[in-house]
Amino acid sequence: MKHRKGVRRGAGVFVTGTDTGVGKTVVTAALALALKRLGRSVGVMKPIETGLTLSRGERSDAARLRAVIESEETLSAICPYQFEQPVAPLAAAQAERRTIDLRVIRQVYRLLVNRYDYLVVEGIGGVRVPIAPKADVMDLIGSLKLPVVVVGRAGLGGINHALLVIEALRRRRIPLIALVLNRTGPVRSATMRFQEKTTVEALRKQAGLPVLGPLAYEPGLARSFRRSVARLARMSAMTALARLVKSSAR
Repeated sequence: MKHRKGVRRGAGVFVTGTDTGVGKTVVTAALALALKRLGRSVGVMKPIETGLTLSRGERSDAARLRAVIESEETLSAICPYQFEQPVAPLAAAQAERRTIDLRVIRQVYRLLVNRYDYLVVEGIGGVRVPIAPKADVMDLIGSLKLPVVVVGRAGLGGINHALLVIEALRRRRIPLIALVLNRTGPVRSATMRFQEKTTVEALRKQAGLPVLGPLAYEPGLARSFRRSVARLARMSAMTALARLVKSSAR
C-alpha cells in the first residue's frame, strides 16, 4: 500500500479510558472514521475483549469497529484475545486457562500497522486493569510505544478520574495527545449542566493537554452504532482530535 507524504509509515494511536463504560469504543470508531474522512487509510485493533458470547459476537466492540470503517481484516486479527467472562482480562484468561502474551499482541500490531496510514487501537477498561500476572493496560501501551488519547466522563467525578490517569501515564513517560470528554448519559437538569460545565473548565485548566468535547450523548447508540458514530465523527471535537493525531504522527 502506498503511504502518503507527511505521514510516517505505520502511525498508531492508543485510546484508553478513565474507567469501563466511558465511551472508548465510540471515540475509537469516530476517530477512525474522522481520519478516514481526511483521506487516510485507517485500520483498527481491539487487542483484548471480554464478555463475548455467541449471541453477542456481531455486537462486540471489535466487530463494531470493523464494520464502521468497513475493514477487510479478520476479527481474529483485529482482536487476537477474546474471552467469554465479562470480567477483567487477567481473570477472564485464567477462567479459560489461557495466558495473554504481550509479545503476541505486539506481533499482530506490527502486521496491521504497516498496512495503513493510521492504526487506532482501543484498550480495555482503565490503564491499571490487569491483563497478565505481571502486566496491566499501561504495560501494553508501553510495549506498543504508542501515544494516547484518554476518554473520560464529562460530568460529576470526571475531574479526579481523568487527572489520576493522566498523572499515571506521564509518570511512565507515555506521550499524551488529548483528553476527550464524553457524555455517558443525558444532561437532564440545571445541576447536571453546572456539574458538566465546571468539570470541563477544571480539566482545561489542570490537565495540561488539549481537552476536547463534551461529545454529544447518543441515546440510540446500542441500536444504530454506525449512524451514531457517523454523527460524532462530524463533530468539531472529533475533527480536532483527528488533526491532533495527524500532527503527532509527523
